[in-house]
Amino acid sequence: MELYQIRQFVAVAETGSFTKGAARAGVSQPAISAAVAKLEEEMGQRLLDRRQGSVVPTPAGSRLLDAARDILLACNTIKSTLRAASAPQTLRVGMLRTLPTVHVVGVLHAFRQAHPDIQIELFEGPREELEKRLEQKKLDVCLTSLSDAAGSKTSVALFTEPYVLAVSQNHRFAKLRSVTLSDLQGEPFILRTSCETFQDTTSLLIARGIRTRLVYRTDQDDRALGLVAAGIGVALMPALYKAAGVVNVGISDFSTKRTIGMRWLPQAEENKCLTAMIAFACSHPWITDLRSDELMAVNVRTPKTGRAHLQITSRPNAKIATRGG
Repeated sequence: MELYQIRQFVAVAETGSFTKGAARAGVSQPAISAAVAKLEEEMGQRLLDRRQGSVVPTPAGSRLLDAARDILLACNTIKSTLRAASAPQTLRVGMLRTLPTVHVVGVLHAFRQAHPDIQIELFEGPREELEKRLEQKKLDVCLTSLSDAAGSKTSVALFTEPYVLAVSQNHRFAKLRSVTLSDLQGEPFILRTSCETFQDTTSLLIARGIRTRLVYRTDQDDRALGLVAAGIGVALMPALYKAAGVVNVGISDFSTKRTIGMRWLPQAEENKCLTAMIAFACSHPWITDLRSDELMAVNVRTPKTGRAHLQITSRPNAKIATRGG
């Protein structure tokens, strides 16, 4: 008894016709008739009654039909299981557009080295779009900015960083530890339109009567840093950004910070690929690019989870240089 005979017998029995059964099985009518005849010969009894206009199973055929369906189901289940086991697992990751490329690549490279069997699909965008795609289940996890710095059951905070003023290494601010917002009066300014604090910062400058001289507007942070290095203007950047020819200067009266972390949906918690990615993101040395004489990292614990959370703050004992001082 061959598997193709069982499959073709089921096709005839369920359609009630050799012609329709042959069409379902993708063979000719003579071929399916021969397969059923060989099966009946092996069983030593008739399995189908050929009636005028239809074909129906005999009592023996009915018993074989029940068993045959179970056999075919078992075969299909085995095929699906083996195919799923051999197919690569895919993790859909959303990346905040304003994260430094070097750190994103660092996390992904380490993850791929440890889990070469997991395929990664990346989507880049602003926080609002990442949140929307996560809710629509188009992403498995997001590396994004968090409004809840302490984390939750569906998120973990990785680090908190202040915003700094990025200036050319030849700029007059480059040798200062900090400046004030009023020092930006009349400065050529490169505006990062993708910045999470864009609206708040603009409102704050207007409220204080500070007018900068806008020289360029961009949503590409790498380009903004390149223009800063070239001396075209200054830019307000997250402290984690570093670039050749660029110096990050603290802003003493601008306390805004952002918390970067990972967010996922509750039903994704059993996803082993997701768990592995979160572990790599938590162990990545996010703060190594920051100058230790200006900033330091403080290890804290997020409530409930106990996961490490890196908070970047100004060194309390650092000597602050000011304009004219």
